[in-house]
Amino acid sequence: MGFPGLELKTRMTLVADADTRVCVPVRLYYMDTDPYAVQVSFDVTPDEVVRWTFARELLAQGITTPAGLGDVKITPVGPLQNRRLSIELEPPDGYARLEGAAAPIKEWLDKTYTAVAAGQESKAVDIDSLLDKLLTH
Repeated sequence: MGFPGLELKTRMTLVADADTRVCVPVRLYYMDTDPYAVQVSFDVTPDEVVRWTFARELLAQGITTPAGLGDVKITPVGPLQNRRLSIELEPPDGYARLEGAAAPIKEWLDKTYTAVAAGQESKAVDIDSLLDKLLTH
């Protein structure tokens, strides 16, 4: 495929509870080695970075309509012209909700679909190399 990945650096609000909102740096990353997924990381503190990986399709759905069950839920918030995005993460040991502008995330997501079109992800995966890695470790 020939590209190492697509990255978006942005800021979102971490909503810890009804009274606690903190602006945090957020990084979204898409790699050709896992074309079905996106990675999200955010700094809780300078020493603690939280990382999540979930389906690219889930993020795409969540921009326009509530999406997700289980550990990750993505919901559009507000009118289309000023749309925000809510990303809820529910690991077994906690809860976090990120909120931020949807437009830069949508623009970045569109670039991922330019790099690997929807439905073409399996063509981007080198199954032989993946199997070799799994069998040699």
